[in-house]
Amino acid sequence: MKTQTKKDEFLAKIIHDLKTPTIAQIKALESFLVACSNKITEDERDLIELTLNSCNYMQKLIDIFGSVYKLNFEELSLSYEKFNLIHLIQNTINELKILLKYYNLNVEFNFNNDIIVNADKLQIKRVLENLISNAVNYAFKNTTININAELKKGNVTVEIRNNSHFIEPKILKEIFEKFKTHPSNYNKAGVGLGLYLSKEIIHAHFGKMIAKSYPDNINIFGFVIPEK
Repeated sequence: MKTQTKKDEFLAKIIHDLKTPTIAQIKALESFLVACSNKITEDERDLIELTLNSCNYMQKLIDIFGSVYKLNFEELSLSYEKFNLIHLIQNTINELKILLKYYNLNVEFNFNNDIIVNADKLQIKRVLENLISNAVNYAFKNTTININAELKKGNVTVEIRNNSHFIEPKILKEIFEKFKTHPSNYNKAGVGLGLYLSKEIIHAHFGKMIAKSYPDNINIFGFVIPEK
């Protein structure tokens, strides 16, 4: 027990020590873009924004580690509010536009109407960030990511589809498990913890995760939650 306590304290310190310089890098890059917006070329701006995007990704990864660390000691607390899920999806995509441009990926939406849900907006945004980031990072270059959202019989379903490597059924079954390792393209700590955290958030909303993979290299990840 004493050894485990020391490990927990050490992990908490690492998370804190990583977060401080990462936030400093983000603020420095943001300030530079504002101050030098008229003095740099479009290519230079794209390069700086890509670096900024990487720093933001690192901050989110650190937040995931922190959230998973907290889940080991306390239950996930939700703060419900009504919000437009479609707007939240679109905002999340906008935050990844530089990464989409870098990989030459298109995004197609399949929803005609706004969907108002009663859920924890911050936590659902975390899930969307994890799922959409994974779809972008693992998609084949020059392909299209499809995002589908629909409201049916009181349940909201969000599915994110991309063209990426086929995931074996055994791996797919375990992909939402914490710290699960396997010889696959999804064997990264950030992916594993991000998907695990997403599962915990969706389960706390009395929902379920979606994970499908097809031999023609089409993968679909998403979730279902009650509308209210």
